[in-house]
Amino acid sequence: MKQRHLEAVLFVSALDVIRAAASAAGRAETGGLLLGWWEDDAIVARYAIEVPDPDATTSSWTRADHRAQDALDRALADLDHPWLGYVGDWHTHPARCGPSSQDEQSICNASRGYSQPLLLLVHRNDDTFEARSADQGNLCPLTIHHWSDDR
Repeated sequence: MKQRHLEAVLFVSALDVIRAAASAAGRAETGGLLLGWWEDDAIVARYAIEVPDPDATTSSWTRADHRAQDALDRALADLDHPWLGYVGDWHTHPARCGPSSQDEQSICNASRGYSQPLLLLVHRNDDTFEARSADQGNLCPLTIHHWSDDR
């Protein structure tokens, strides 16, 4: 079976939300959900919302399902757009490291519950982003594009 090659379309404003959350969190990790939609083989990440973890440390952030669901429900009600839904997760790494094997396994596991692929974004302390995508439990090659909000 041929491995699916995906594209990630990241809106600049979503990346700015992640940067601001990383700055506010300081040396602790933080993270949240990516909201958007799918277009063919593209995952469009239009919004990033933070899901606080009161127990986050310098090397861990956990997305508690109840907090994530509450944040998702509030965001979808506030944004009120018929295409919006959960398309993945993001979190920060206060160290200069990208996604860990645990991060990759988590997005693979989560993707098994969705008919469309999911995206994981990791913000590093050097203000770079690394991304992974997973479809039906498997990591997929990924090409990233940035879009301004006026698209």
